[in-house]
Amino acid sequence: MAEFGIIYPLILMPDPSKDLLFLHSNRDPHCAARVDKHFDGYYTLQFLEMGGGAVELWYDDRYHLLDGDAGAWFWPAFPGPRIRFHPAPGHSSWRHRYAAFQGPKVARWIADGLWLPAPQLVTPEADAAARFDGLLALLKGTARNLWRSARAANLVEGFLLELAEARAPETSPIPLPAPWLADVFEALSADLTLDCARLAKRLDMAPSTLRRRFRQTVGTPLHEYTLGERIARARALLGETDLPIKAVAERLGYHDVYFFTRQFRQRTGVPPAAYRRSRQ
Repeated sequence: MAEFGIIYPLILMPDPSKDLLFLHSNRDPHCAARVDKHFDGYYTLQFLEMGGGAVELWYDDRYHLLDGDAGAWFWPAFPGPRIRFHPAPGHSSWRHRYAAFQGPKVARWIADGLWLPAPQLVTPEADAAARFDGLLALLKGTARNLWRSARAANLVEGFLLELAEARAPETSPIPLPAPWLADVFEALSADLTLDCARLAKRLDMAPSTLRRRFRQTVGTPLHEYTLGERIARARALLGETDLPIKAVAERLGYHDVYFFTRQFRQRTGVPPAAYRRSRQ
């Protein structure tokens, strides 16, 4: 009598590199960093542990004091403003965790109202610190591991959902993204070589209208967003495939590999070949 094994459904491997690419992360129980910079093309989710000190934070001229005695704090860093933070007076350091990333998923979080608009106090802290440690543990092994990257992305989104729920009144409806914006994300996810004119034509919209509405909704210019996604996709291809650099450039719509190399270096600080070696 023939024996038949259990037939399992086909599981499609997620490809988070098309949605969210993690760049770097860290946990420092005695962080004394003095950050003063513009975040160019990427985002970070920062965390101050409850009872872990205090931080002074500025977005341009907007000032925030994050006091760990009041509870745990999440705060965002993102392209645009000059962002500064360091230990508050009377504190030499703070207990710090962070994760840095880029990708289309961030723009969707912004459009859906999930991304933090400002620092947010978490009280009671519950298990936020332990869960952030779980995120950092996953990120230690994301190179060429799409499952770990997908799980890490879900953890970040889980934090953002909980924070958004805490910000919103109980009767507030869940915000829905504008249909045109979902179409933009879908089109660019499939083809990053699209320029504004061709994309606007698909949406039956004037290019100037598309540029204005995209910036108002997402908070960054369309061309900057597209360039950031190209570089994010390039990072993923360099780190997770063996494609030649010229093939990576061509896949992303670059006709000149030297221009691609220069643009990649401007955005990441290293040329593509050096970035690939660092991920092996």
